[in-house]
Amino acid sequence: MGIFTTKEKVIVEDIGSNLKMSNHGFLRILQEAANMASTQAGHGLTDLDKTNTTWILLNWRVKILKRPEYNDIVTINTWASFSKNIYSIRSFELYVNDELIAIADSKWVYVNAHTHQIEKIDDDLIANYGQEEKKLFDLEFKDRTKMPENLEELYTYTTMKRDLDVNHHVNNIVFLDIANEIIDNNITTNSTEFSVVYKKEIAYKDTISCYKTVDENNNTIVLLYNKEKDILHGVIKIK
Repeated sequence: MGIFTTKEKVIVEDIGSNLKMSNHGFLRILQEAANMASTQAGHGLTDLDKTNTTWILLNWRVKILKRPEYNDIVTINTWASFSKNIYSIRSFELYVNDELIAIADSKWVYVNAHTHQIEKIDDDLIANYGQEEKKLFDLEFKDRTKMPENLEELYTYTTMKRDLDVNHHVNNIVFLDIANEIIDNNITTNSTEFSVVYKKEIAYKDTISCYKTVDENNNTIVLLYNKEKDILHGVIKIK
């Protein structure tokens, strides 16, 4: 299949008060494009009963060049590359009227849908998806965030049924939504790059404790912990 192309309309859910796409909106259309590409390759949500396998998302990395506006049609080109038969990098280019507005990478592992044990990525799977070696970012994404000492808990959230995905875990976009509760609106609205790293799934009725810090490069970082503060669920970084 190689490069898969689809289109998404910017809808009300995707925008902020400025009528431009929010970070939530970017993740929504990226998630849709990834799911549609997998469906095209025969490994989508509707193929679970046949394949007994699924993809687990490890991280997002998004760089925004220009935010599309309400009602814009966004063209998404996406492709996969595979490494060491263990994980896949799915990359994205987003366009409005042939103008590149954003790029993104995501990292996934292939697992058994019932046991969640990692499955080997074999040649047949790679052939179904196709493979492109085009890289969008100069530097490899590295997650090296550590919990600073003496951070104050700023917000707690107990997950609800509305937050769950088809795997009965909290959807990946909700991690960003929770973090947004303690990030200044002007930071999220004007951000040019953000990442979300998934450390541990969040379940229904889990209580999440949120902490915020700023790193040496002036990036805002939110850490999502469990109530006891001994399990890190996610790290969100906003630039």
